[in-house]
Amino acid sequence: MGPTSEQRDGRTVRAERTRQALVEALIGLLDEGRPRPTAAEIAARAGVSERSVFQHFPDREALLEAVAREQYTRVVPMLVPIDSSLPLPERIEQVSQQRARLYERISGVRRAGMLIEHESTSVAGWLKTARQAKANDVERIFLRELDELPADEREPVRAALVMVCSWVAWDSWRSHQRLSVPRARAALKAALQALLRES
Repeated sequence: MGPTSEQRDGRTVRAERTRQALVEALIGLLDEGRPRPTAAEIAARAGVSERSVFQHFPDREALLEAVAREQYTRVVPMLVPIDSSLPLPERIEQVSQQRARLYERISGVRRAGMLIEHESTSVAGWLKTARQAKANDVERIFLRELDELPADEREPVRAALVMVCSWVAWDSWRSHQRLSVPRARAALKAALQALLRES
């Protein structure tokens, strides 16, 4: 006699909980600056056996894909579109504040992702999509100013805007130059003001 529907449902719920616990455990470790945690460390953080990692994720790509999707779900509420019709000083202020909040939230996961981007098609795909989305957003927010530039200046300024608004720039200010969050945000704001000639 096979398992009842209720038994199957109970197992499904437990499996989903374990899977979610493993994903959240890995994200937690990455957030704490542990870019390459072992299966044993992930399982211990999730409170399950190491074998559970391999039962729920047949390979590393499956786990990384699940983590990428969960990370996307976590940050989407932070990505409120900035009104491109606002005065330039307000747009610069909102961009600098939003990017600071976003990048502080994602830095652990992003740093780990960049370490394995070259060996994971899933991670590479998510990072490519994220970079393109953020570049498109910068261009949309500052399109008015870009359109006012001479043709030969437009592309270099657009590229510079994308770069100073990127996570790479933020990480340089925070990790390499050791700036506090307020000072890194001020550096981003100053760079935007200089590029867009706003005083």
